[in-house]
Amino acid sequence: MGKRTVAIYFTVIILFTGILCRIYALSMGDSLASVAHAQSSYLLDVDNTRGMIYDCNLKPLVGTERRSVAAVQPSPEAFTALAEAAQETGEAFNLDGKNTKPYLITPEKTAVYAKGVEMFDAVKRYGTWQIAPHIIGYLNPGKTDGAAGIEMAYNAYLKQHSGKLQLRYRLDALGRAMLSEAPEIVQDNYQDKGGVALTLDADIQRVAERAMQQVEKGAAVVMDVNTGDIKASVSVPVFDPNNLAASLKNPASPFVNRAFSQYSVGSTFKLVTAAAALENGFGRYTPYYCNGYIDVEGNRFNCHWRTGHGELDLQRAIEVSCNPFFIHLGLETGGKRIASLARDIGFGKAAVFSDDIRTQSGTLPRDDELEQPAAVGNFSFGQGRLTATPIQIAQMISVIANGGYTVTPRLVEGFTEDGETIAQHTTVYAPNRVINERTSRILREALVSNVVNGSGKAATPMNGLAGGKTASAQTGIYESDGETEIVHAWFAGYYPAETPLYAIVVLVEGGDSGGDTAAPIFKEITDGIYLSKL
Repeated sequence: MGKRTVAIYFTVIILFTGILCRIYALSMGDSLASVAHAQSSYLLDVDNTRGMIYDCNLKPLVGTERRSVAAVQPSPEAFTALAEAAQETGEAFNLDGKNTKPYLITPEKTAVYAKGVEMFDAVKRYGTWQIAPHIIGYLNPGKTDGAAGIEMAYNAYLKQHSGKLQLRYRLDALGRAMLSEAPEIVQDNYQDKGGVALTLDADIQRVAERAMQQVEKGAAVVMDVNTGDIKASVSVPVFDPNNLAASLKNPASPFVNRAFSQYSVGSTFKLVTAAAALENGFGRYTPYYCNGYIDVEGNRFNCHWRTGHGELDLQRAIEVSCNPFFIHLGLETGGKRIASLARDIGFGKAAVFSDDIRTQSGTLPRDDELEQPAAVGNFSFGQGRLTATPIQIAQMISVIANGGYTVTPRLVEGFTEDGETIAQHTTVYAPNRVINERTSRILREALVSNVVNGSGKAATPMNGLAGGKTASAQTGIYESDGETEIVHAWFAGYYPAETPLYAIVVLVEGGDSGGDTAAPIFKEITDGIYLSKL
């Protein structure tokens, strides 16, 4: 019995050992087959995409153009086909005869359909004339991460929606791609529709960009007067996100976003002075006599109309932009009251759109400075230490146009997973009333009258009415001759006048006259908005 038991025991052991060996052999066979398959194939990266950037209507702002890409299998057949095609178009290809693996070329004029050549329309991230480049931003030289703008601020989210297009080739024993077999197309999340939706409206953005084409340096902003949503933001000159090196050499600093930068604002700020005065009991018809200057404790402030405007009220003072009137108004109201209202509107505070995107804050005079009457005089008509961004001027116009409520500038509408619906919206802040309806109505009437009868006539739209204010802002900076002061031209207003929808601000650096230089651009923007939206 003992011997029989031992025999059975060893027999079972041998059987189990055989089974284990068989399992191991099978598993190793699968692994070896997998390794062999990997060694006999080659993956070629054809194109890479990342999350989309859309406007408020989910119209794509990037990835709207295509570029030709050819995947070449090194072979006499492929090279011959490319050579024949190049002769017809005159295009030269940089072909690598020593490379045995497939590689990419980027023909600009030639389309080749031959054995060993696979043509693709790859996605071009930025267009030839990229819309809103200062907002969109650009990628780093490695093309994998955002380096500026929305591309940088929402880099992690956009990378979540990255994808790639590849070709898998079969290789022969010598590691060469086999011409007898067509490559397999491999797509991994390629052209994913998920991305970031902005408040920009592509139609309005293009209207504003066209209107600013002839401006050397400047900015234009279009804002929803009720929500603070930025519908267009233009800064010129623009940089080319497809050729950053060339833009870096431009002495006009195209990478500066002038719509987010602070400037002397001049007479546009007279509207804040007027609002503060009306809120504190000043009568809209209270007369003032301008004799061409005003003396403030020995400091003489001249009117631009040196012979004086004579007797005028608030509306007429806005129409002719009389400096002595507003200096008098500021002194009567008090510089601290004006500064307090300005802060409530948004002056002196940066607009923050994300951790990486914000405007400059601008500057307001300190309260101790406003104890000096001359400083109050300068402040009252938008000079002195006051600076503001075009965004802040658009906030000011929005308050007047919407009945007296502050707005918080907003640039990002939300996020989409499918490019068809916005699944997650960003925060919208509740407005605060800072001036009453009466003050708002008086100023709106004055701004419309200014466009109809005053210094803003060149801003008159072809359809309907608009309200607005000109400005020629002295900077204290002089041209190379040392004698000619640089004066910025502004026009800030709203449209349509009957039911205000958009605050529109135009800045032309060194444009001198707001009425002559900036107002016609305002008109062109209103006309474009009417044709595309109203």
